[in-house]
Amino acid sequence: MSALVAIEHFTDPTCPWAFSAEPQRWRLRWLYGDQLAWTDRMVVLSEDAAEVEAVFPPEVHAKAMAMIQQRFGMPIDTGERPRSAASAPACAAVVATRLHASPSLGCTCGLHGTHGLDLLRRTRCPAVLGRVALWGRVIEHDHGYRAQYAYPQLVTLICQFCFWQWGSHAAGPDVVGWFARDELVPLCWGHLELAQRYGMEPRRLLPADEVGLSLRETYAVDQLLSW
Repeated sequence: MSALVAIEHFTDPTCPWAFSAEPQRWRLRWLYGDQLAWTDRMVVLSEDAAEVEAVFPPEVHAKAMAMIQQRFGMPIDTGERPRSAASAPACAAVVATRLHASPSLGCTCGLHGTHGLDLLRRTRCPAVLGRVALWGRVIEHDHGYRAQYAYPQLVTLICQFCFWQWGSHAAGPDVVGWFARDELVPLCWGHLELAQRYGMEPRRLLPADEVGLSLRETYAVDQLLSW
């Protein structure tokens, strides 16, 4: 099918507001698929890191990111960077990917999905389980799939330590720990106590039910009830 609408998306990898629009952008791709011809155009907000640091030093940048995260709930790192960076190299990397269709047989690029729990358990780190739709170019392999496009259909939070130990028999999380570098980790009460015992003290605890609801509302999907 030829595209009915051509969209030119002007963005920059270092823009936090562009990042906040990602769920909506992927939802449009999921809903309309090949009816949209989507082209990303890099704005290049900055070319010289020294100029960035002169007007927006790391400590100011960190405060701005913290404000954006607190006011709008964006999952961004609010830690102070060791140095400022220009956006030109990141923009060049995005443009370079246009020369390499994803997924490619020659590398591991693409959006990954698997059809079993054992592989995910061995990673020891998933915080969300779900079912996804894959489309565009899809490569099937021994452990699952690599796709050009993907969008979640069902999602649920899990206590990653329970899941690692007990798989499908794992209990759901009670809280989500907000740790250093803005890492969010869903935990049951037992594993929260264990983490605290070994010095992993979250800066804040969030109700798992509220975080899960916010996640589902962001992507406009239902909860995965069994796995």
